Amino acid sequence: MAAASAPFPEIREADLGRWRLLERFRTVLAEAVAAHPGLVAATWRDPARRLQHGEYLGLFLFGLLNPVVTTLRGLGAASWLPRVQREVCGRPVSLGSLSEAQALIAPELLAEVCARLAPAGPGAGPPGTVIDSTVMPALPRMVWAFWRRQNGRQNAVRLHVEFDLARGTVRQAEPTVAKVCEQAWWSAHARPGTVYIGDRNYGGSYGVLARLTARQVRWLVRLQKDTRWTEAEPEPLGPAEKAAGVWWAGTVRLGLRGEGPRVRVVEVLGADEVVVLATNVPAADLPAADAAALYRHRWQIELFFRWLKCILGCRHWLAESRNGVAVQVYLALIAAQLLVLHTGRRPGRREMELIQFFLLGVADEADLRAGLQRLAKKS
Repeated sequence: MAAASAPFPEIREADLGRWRLLERFRTVLAEAVAAHPGLVAATWRDPARRLQHGEYLGLFLFGLLNPVVTTLRGLGAASWLPRVQREVCGRPVSLGSLSEAQALIAPELLAEVCARLAPAGPGAGPPGTVIDSTVMPALPRMVWAFWRRQNGRQNAVRLHVEFDLARGTVRQAEPTVAKVCEQAWWSAHARPGTVYIGDRNYGGSYGVLARLTARQVRWLVRLQKDTRWTEAEPEPLGPAEKAAGVWWAGTVRLGLRGEGPRVRVVEVLGADEVVVLATNVPAADLPAADAAALYRHRWQIELFFRWLKCILGCRHWLAESRNGVAVQVYLALIAAQLLVLHTGRRPGRREMELIQFFLLGVADEADLRAGLQRLAKKS
């Protein structure tokens, strides 16, 4: 998503006249289906089926953008409203049809839609991909999402995300059960061509770091502050490094006995502790000062997770099956992309309220335009 500090574009009345998030979604969905027809289950082509996959997904997306709908049953009830039928789903949808459709949508199709909605041009951030995950609690009856026993049984879903700093948007995402290891997921999905930036959870396995290096995947991760190494070869520090808070940098062999990979280590003075970074990118391509600055941008993904859960309202599940949860997570990401494309940046709480008032019919296009412009001046 775009950084909150990005300039707000001029809002034209003609643009707001085309403010139809669901129409844009249906257009891109049709393009993805045409490009990957094999991702659409054959049952959707049955002439006896009244509810089509585009109508179901549009109704689901409407529920994510609408603050009133919090359950699948409520979503089915909303489908009986004439305006919802006219603009979203075409006809009333029963709870049984909504429940059945969860298993008939390929998450890969929605991943393709999400990729097509990503901004095409470069953004304002530095080149690099932040890798991280967030855990979202699941309901007790979602037994497939069992995570651990701590003060009773806990179920949860983990969303693994690659966040493109340069474009300010999600590059890749996948929901799994919470117990799936972050390092294992990263190792399976990492590709050459970018610098992956990870916190201490991704720097804890020397084996994973060595295997990624062998595959020519570049990375910058944080290490535990008590990490040990041998064969230290210091790098000279200039004014840029000192200004960035770097107080030591050099090439080392990780591990108390040197059993880990050979990497560059950059130690940065933080507000409360020394931040120990490790990277396999040569100093010629990523000086120590640039490594320290690049890692500071890792917090962009934390802000995105907070926005996804709090502002977009992804704290409740409209679907409870494994496939249904994947559909909801991808639709939440798609909603986020649509909002950024239409507003020019990631909407805050007040802006999101204006958008929802507009979608509910409480505010018209003139109210929305004036409200967004007023909030833009305050930011």
